[in-house]
Formats: sequence, C-alpha cells, structure tokens
Amino acid sequence: MISCLLIHVTRNSQGLPISKNSVISGEILQIGRGAACKIHLQDHRISLLHATILRSEEGGLYIDAEHNVTLKVDGFITLSADLVPGTRLEVGPYSLIVEPETEHHEITLSLELIHPLPAVMQGHVPVNLAALGWSKRKFGFGMAAIILFLFMLLPLLPAASNALDKWQSGLPVTMTDSWSPGPLSGGHELFASKCSTCHQRAFKSVTDEICTGCHARVSRHLTKADLEVQAFGGMHCTNCHIDHKGREELVLHDSSKCVDCHGNIKDKKTSTELANVNDFNLGHPPFHLTFVSDSGAVHIREDDKARLIEKSGLKYSHQVHLAKDGVSSPQGDTVMQCQDCHKLEESGKHFAPMSMQKSCQQSGCHALDFTDPVTGLAPHGSERAVMNSLREFYGKWLGVSADNLAACKGAVVQDCVNELARKNAAATLFRKDLECGECHEISPVANKDVPWKVTPIRINRDWQPGAIFPHNRHDTMKCTDCHDKVESKVSADISMPGIAKCRECHVGNHPAKGKVASGCDSCHQFHRTAVKPEN
Repeated sequence: MISCLLIHVTRNSQGLPISKNSVISGEILQIGRGAACKIHLQDHRISLLHATILRSEEGGLYIDAEHNVTLKVDGFITLSADLVPGTRLEVGPYSLIVEPETEHHEITLSLELIHPLPAVMQGHVPVNLAALGWSKRKFGFGMAAIILFLFMLLPLLPAASNALDKWQSGLPVTMTDSWSPGPLSGGHELFASKCSTCHQRAFKSVTDEICTGCHARVSRHLTKADLEVQAFGGMHCTNCHIDHKGREELVLHDSSKCVDCHGNIKDKKTSTELANVNDFNLGHPPFHLTFVSDSGAVHIREDDKARLIEKSGLKYSHQVHLAKDGVSSPQGDTVMQCQDCHKLEESGKHFAPMSMQKSCQQSGCHALDFTDPVTGLAPHGSERAVMNSLREFYGKWLGVSADNLAACKGAVVQDCVNELARKNAAATLFRKDLECGECHEISPVANKDVPWKVTPIRINRDWQPGAIFPHNRHDTMKCTDCHDKVESKVSADISMPGIAKCRECHVGNHPAKGKVASGCDSCHQFHRTAVKPEN
C-alpha cells in the first residue's frame, strides 16, 4: 500500500502560494483526468489515464507514463522516472515535485498548475452570439444558406458544364468530394475526381450501359440469351457490384447468391445437366475434366475412369524420367524433378507449353542424331520437311562421284533420289518404336511423296478451363502430392486430383480449424461461361 500526502498549491491575486493538503493511498496511484484516478487533474490537456505511481521490486517508488504519453523530469522528456525527494516532474500543464519524506507518509507530492488555459478558454471572455451583437436567427439562416451552397448546390455545378467538371476534377479538393460515400475500388480510383464518368445524371443510379461501356468484353453468365433474360432479367450490375466500399470490395464474395440458384437448380430447369451445389465441402459434385477432340470439347467426370484416357499422340513414360536412381543424361545419371520440364508462366496460372527444342533438346538429354548417312540431318518438324531434307541430301550425294551415281542403276536421277530417301526413312526414321517412333505414333499412308503420317501432338494444358486454379499459390506443396505420375508408364494416364484431394485442405463457406474456407468464387467466376480449352 502506498501512502501519499498530496499538497495542492494555488496562487492568489498577488501570486502568493495557497496550500491545501489531502491524503491518498492505494496499491498504485493513478494520475489523470478520469474519475477513477487517485490524483484527479481536471484539464482537457491531461489524458484520462496519464501516468501511474508504482512500487518497484526493490521497494522504491517510480512513475510510469501511459501509452502515447510522455513526462518531463528535471527538464528531460522520459517515459519513466524514480520518485526521490527533489525530483521535479511536469505532467501536462502541471508541476509535480517530490517533497522531503515525512514521518507518517511514504511520499509527499506538491501539485501546481503552471500553464493555465487562456482566459478566453476559461469562460472569462464572453463568446455567445448575444454578447457579440449577432442575431441568432440571422446567424442560423446564414449558416443554413452556406451549408446548402457547399453541400448541395456546389456539387451539382459540375453536372451543368463539362468544362467546369473537367476543371474541378484537377483540384486538390473537388466540388463533389462531400457527396462521396467512401473510397472507390482499385480499378475505379482513376475516376474518383470526376463522378460524372459513372454518375451521368444527378440522383439517378448508375445504369448497366455505363458499366458495359468500359467492360464491353464481360460475358453473360448463361450462354443462351433467352435463359439469361429469364434468370437475370430484373437484375442490374449494381445489384452485385456496389462501389465506394474500398479497394477490394467491388466484387461480391457471398456464396449464398450462387446457392440461391444452384442449390436446387434442377427445380428451376429440369433439363439441365448440372448437379445441385450447396457447399464445396458438403454438397458439390465430382469434378469434370475437359478433353479436346476434333468435334470440340468433351467433359468427363473424374470418377468415369474408363473414359479418362488422354490421346496425345505422344509416347512418354514419367516412370522412366522420374526414376529415383536418375535417368541417363550428358551429365551422367540425373535425378529429375517435375519443374525441370513443367515451368510456370509468369502469371502463375498455367504452365508454359513444352516443345522438343525447349524442353528436350535444350537440356542436352535428347538430340536428333540418327544413323548414317543422315546423322543429325532430319529436322524436328513435319513429315514433308523430313522427306525433303533427305531428298536434298541424296541429290547432293549422287552428284559427288560416279560411284554414288551408279547406285541408281540407270534409273532417272529424280526417281532414284526419291527412292533412296524413302528407303532410308523407312530403315532409320519412321520405325514403330525407334528413332521418331520412340516418341511418336507413326502410321503408313498411301502417299508417294510422304508415305508416313505422325499423329499430331495434342497435349491438354488445362483440364478444367472453367475453374480458377493458381499454381503459384500452391507452391508449398510437392507436385506429386496432387499429381501421382511417378509410376506412370504411358502418356495416356491422367493424374488430375479429384475433389477428395482438394477437401484435404479446403472446406466450404464455413471455416474449419487447419483448413481454408473456400466460397464459390474461389474457383469459379460468374462472368465466365463458354471457355475454349487450350491445346
């Protein structure tokens, strides 16, 4: 318990001190403007809780300033100080001096106001309207007229003149600032000083035409116009996109709007192929994968395993390339990682397309070195380009010497060139499981100039083009955590993760410990329907 003798010092008109003593005690002694403070200082320059007198572990007393408050002790600014006789503190406009100890009290403090308020602030100078000779009624009408002009008529002026609107938009404080209900979204901040960009008529809502004037490429939610009108005919852009709520609040993130329709969509349209969706964790159908075919896009459910086969035209074994002991390379046995071939684009959403030149040859692992006499000659391109390069080679080869020309056995030179090129291609390049056939599917065709056909490569880059999936936000995980390709021997295998894999980390609208709450717009966009898959 701290026992304190507090000496209040005031001055009379001659400047002589007048003292008034009081005794206060407590475990701690709080100083401030608040009613609960033991040392109560009635001055608005003092915080509600300004400082506190406490006992240290050694038994001495010290004063500690509160947050965002400073003290001046013996002329130096500080946050804390020991209270020993002779210490002079300034607490706001007050002087607090530690007096010599007395027999009955642990500490004695003298308190004096040394920086009083000016007389006008103490009420000694009359400041009411009557004392100034003003009429309350005239003053009231005058203030009403000023308010009406500043906050009603002045903001309307830019709507009356384009020139005035353009001029005022460059001012530090525009005429329309007083009408702004809050900061615009990030994409609209450019128009903050010119309200007429969107609000083209005073006291009228922003029309859909104003929005689509800039956002012309925003697609409908439904591909068929009659269904769009039926479902959303009475809605406007501003029903979902309300601006002036901050940089990130223009897009509606409330999944309940989606569930209103999709929660029981079969009742709204019985012919729909879509399943009812209520929540990602509790009520969401299996994913569909999009396959590219000559006739267009085909969507297959993830649990329809018999149809989940990729016909890429490529022969490739992930098991060989991801072997734990490594794969043979110019640098010796090299243990490969997924990222060696699959490289993210700068956007972080898709992987860059792979090619023979960039992905296979650039690493030095693969090269177009074939058997004599055309070692390294055939280009990695079309079948016709390969045959033409062989014909060019044999045309030059026959002209080198008479011995070479004798290989034609009297045949026309051009026919001989064609035959040599065809035989060499058959013996070296276009074999089923060697040379070109080691990676490509090859079939013979009835064409004299180009007798073989290499199946075109069609690698699907986006299995779910209607969904949002940024790979760069999942870079804390290994590729093989979601894509089980380590034991895959053929390129036809598909290892896209199913919905159960996603639910290991993600839940629906309601948060759960250790999992990510994911609403509909985490993976889907409202204004995105007809998406063309990428080859």
